[in-house]
Amino acid sequence: MIVPMEKLVLAGPKGRAKELLQSLQQAGVVHLETLRVEALSEYKLSSEEREELRRWEGVAAGAEHTLALLGREAEPARAFPEGLVAAEKALAPIQGHAEGLTRQRQELEEELSLAQAYLEPLEKLSSMAQGLDKSPFFRVMPFLLTEKELPLVEESLKKALEDRFILATEPYSKGLAALLVVHRKDQEAAKAALSRAGMAELRLSGAYADLVLSEVARRLRERAENAPKELSEVRQALFKLAQEATSTLQSLWTRARDEVARLKALEELASGRFGFGLLGYVPVKAKPKVEEALARHKEEVVYAFEPVDEHHEADRIPVTLDNPPWAKPFELLVGFLNTPKYGSIDPTPVVPIFFPFWFGMIVGDIGYALLFLLLGRWLSGYVKRGEPLVIHLFALRLKPPVLSKLVYILNWMIFWTVIWGLIYGEFFGTFLEHLKVFGTPEHPGLIPILIHRIDTAKTANLLILLSVAFGVVMVLWGLLLRAYLGLKHRHMGHFWEGVGYTGGLLGIMALAAAYLGNLQAGWLSLLMYLGFAVFLLAVLMSRIWLMIPEIFTQAGHILSHIRIYAVGAAAGILAGLLTDVGFAIADKLGLVGVLLGIVVAGLLHLLILLLTTLGHMLQPIRLIWVEFFTKFGFYEENGRPYRPFKSVRETQ
Repeated sequence: MIVPMEKLVLAGPKGRAKELLQSLQQAGVVHLETLRVEALSEYKLSSEEREELRRWEGVAAGAEHTLALLGREAEPARAFPEGLVAAEKALAPIQGHAEGLTRQRQELEEELSLAQAYLEPLEKLSSMAQGLDKSPFFRVMPFLLTEKELPLVEESLKKALEDRFILATEPYSKGLAALLVVHRKDQEAAKAALSRAGMAELRLSGAYADLVLSEVARRLRERAENAPKELSEVRQALFKLAQEATSTLQSLWTRARDEVARLKALEELASGRFGFGLLGYVPVKAKPKVEEALARHKEEVVYAFEPVDEHHEADRIPVTLDNPPWAKPFELLVGFLNTPKYGSIDPTPVVPIFFPFWFGMIVGDIGYALLFLLLGRWLSGYVKRGEPLVIHLFALRLKPPVLSKLVYILNWMIFWTVIWGLIYGEFFGTFLEHLKVFGTPEHPGLIPILIHRIDTAKTANLLILLSVAFGVVMVLWGLLLRAYLGLKHRHMGHFWEGVGYTGGLLGIMALAAAYLGNLQAGWLSLLMYLGFAVFLLAVLMSRIWLMIPEIFTQAGHILSHIRIYAVGAAAGILAGLLTDVGFAIADKLGLVGVLLGIVVAGLLHLLILLLTTLGHMLQPIRLIWVEFFTKFGFYEENGRPYRPFKSVRETQ
């Protein structure tokens, strides 16, 4: 449900604004609103306050940067207790030490990477040079190439230099190391010839740039031997620094972020020469926290709570949701789509009722439920350890609170998958049916199958009608909600849309039952005529003429729920076929066939499950997101998320 809000209006002396904001930040429940009125001007930060803001931002950025260098995340902790100067002094040596060690690590890693790539060919080139790289008369030009490129290089050199060069090559693990020796007068011509052949002289940068070939090889060998030990020592020093300084850095980051938030919040206020005004929104149930926070300022400020007008200022009122524990985790599947507008409907409770139920109806296999259970246990391990799940392929990082909600949702999906698996008699398709655990009247077993969905000739009509019944409930419910909201907010066009579509759909369903279902009942005819009359009246009253063609779209949304049966039946039949393949192999090859059949069928089941699970989740949630949410206008108007002004310790 959408939490009821009240407006907080407050005024006080300008010199106490910071203290007041600190108290409200500690309360952590006031959504601050930018206040701009004609009688008061915008609160402008003084030069001292701007400088203070800049320095605190520097502390926050520096602490976060240093934590990143140490391989840690910026997380809220107990705030640094001292002032700005002390915070800067505490940060500077830690940041400098971390940056110095990080530079050393990067340099050593680059040296090792250089040695790994070029040490082998450089040693071979140095051996071929035989001291010519130190000659004042000759120029030695090393380069790397492949066997296929060698004839092209030789041809290019002969055209440019004729016989005034020596080209020596020696193979190494990745190709050929080549050494070209020319007189110093021919150096530029040799470079041009190599360039025409697509070659470039091998030259290392940095400390190796001005060294001769033999010296480069010697020094690189030396670094390859010594750098690993030095790198290990630097990494140990970084690890030790992280252990010693993380708590201090997180404390500094927390304090700095809170100070920055308070200073920026000043700009949301309106001010006069001596006083200031503040506007905010507070959940009704959180008013005692605000009153407690303001009690220490009661001699200096005046404030009042005012009711909000959801009809005329709903666009400005922030929205937060408060659902019962069984529905709270499912806010995850609603919140990323849209924030409901204040005064409208929070559809979150609908999701836990229908989504897991429909998912279970589609999958309906006890064996698959066990695999989902293993997935849930694996995710629960991250929650218990307090570790985030990082999926690099999608650049996704799921923190433990999010994982906890996902596990809760998954558990309900597993529950209904087991229930429907028992109804369908499916365990990895027909596995337990082959073993006579589940049975039908034609093939008896220990447990009778209530709905044998893979026997489509017998069960299709029942499951299709059940799916359509869900569609009738969801679509009509959504339309009635639209009519209710339209009447509540005096949007009569929306009201007549909801009423008209409801009447039209009831008329169409009565018509279908009477003529397609061959049901001859007087009340059906009455319902049909009454429904169409209500629909036509609604079209005339709303003057929305597109309702006439759109009524068939609304009927299509009801029939769209047949996908619950269609996707589920296809999945059940496919699972049964995979298991039948395994049993067929076992029948033909005896004991070896049993083992082979289990492996083959198991791999096929796992592959199909990986390929189809996402679709099995999207189909039921899509019915809620599209066929239900669109009926009452969930996407037509956006609400403002509730962002309370509070400490960073409370926001993460």
